[in-house]
Amino acid sequence: MSSEPLSNSNSNPLDLNGLEDLLERAQLEVVTSTPDVEAEVVSTKESEGSSKEEAKLILNLLSHLMQVNELVVETNRRLNLATSRLGQLDEMLTAQSVWLERLPALEVKAAQLEDCQLKLELAVTENEWLKQSWINKFLSALKEKA
Repeated sequence: MSSEPLSNSNSNPLDLNGLEDLLERAQLEVVTSTPDVEAEVVSTKESEGSSKEEAKLILNLLSHLMQVNELVVETNRRLNLATSRLGQLDEMLTAQSVWLERLPALEVKAAQLEDCQLKLELAVTENEWLKQSWINKFLSALKEKA
């Protein structure tokens, strides 16, 4: 038995469609101890051969049951990891949704900031012109007219 998923070239390994109910109410009880098997030994010669076969069959079934138990434990571990990752992805999606909702307001603020920077540059230029001496102002005005 293999615990690897079947490979399908068109399937997405993160696609959890149809597993919502399982993921919401996932419960698993894992039994780690082997059950006690009581074998009744028949002392007669005729039933001695069949009891050995039954014991072998029971031991074989027990080993298969233990393998299935190990596969269930591994599947549980993988399911827990997938659930954890799904929670992380959900948090990321929520954060990105919040940023998308804020984007129009941020674009308006950016346009206002550009307008303020332009006004500041004009005010700085005017301030520098006002700081010049009256002779420099007069000469610069003459240069602009010419």
